[in-house]
Amino acid sequence: MKTTMSSMFRGACYAAGVTVFTTATNIAAQSLKEVSEEECIYGDCDSGRGTLVLKTPWGPGEYVGNFKDGEFHGYGRLEIPISFLAKEIYAGNWAQGTREGRGSHWNGKGKLYVGEWRNNMRHGQGSYFFNLPEWNENEHTEFWLKENFENYTGGFVEDHYQGQGTYRWPDGQKYVGGFFASDKHGEGTFYYVTGTARQQYWQYGDLIR
Repeated sequence: MKTTMSSMFRGACYAAGVTVFTTATNIAAQSLKEVSEEECIYGDCDSGRGTLVLKTPWGPGEYVGNFKDGEFHGYGRLEIPISFLAKEIYAGNWAQGTREGRGSHWNGKGKLYVGEWRNNMRHGQGSYFFNLPEWNENEHTEFWLKENFENYTGGFVEDHYQGQGTYRWPDGQKYVGGFFASDKHGEGTFYYVTGTARQQYWQYGDLIR
């Protein structure tokens, strides 16, 4: 079955002209706006399990997973092009068209998040990796990625680092301590490559002592 955007599944892309990704940090919000046509090529894309193909200017995207009342719901994997050379991937849990629960998100531009989501935002415990040249699912463990790439692991609140967390650099340095709204906040410890540790106190991103 082929449909145009005006009648597209609400969970797949549009609800009265609004994409399923609503936060400014989600590249998919822009890429999904480019979807011109969809086709359910396998299964039940209304209330069951199916495969939905999404047509974009850069080639086809695809959602494979569970649906409920025409929305992504349960476990599913969305892969959508953001250019002729790059694609964005989310594999994980959905609830009524939004990312909810645990999932992995590759933004196609060097950033990978693995962890918990709430209402389409990184929320709960997770790991955020930066400057990855590429991402192939299941090729490397989270432990390996933490040891080889710049990353933050810890608490998130509405897309921000918040609570206790660890920020690591590839050269072996790391900061372990408190964060608030993605800034270092409260007590923490900075570990140097030499093994030296320094106790620190931060206030909304400013080093106090």
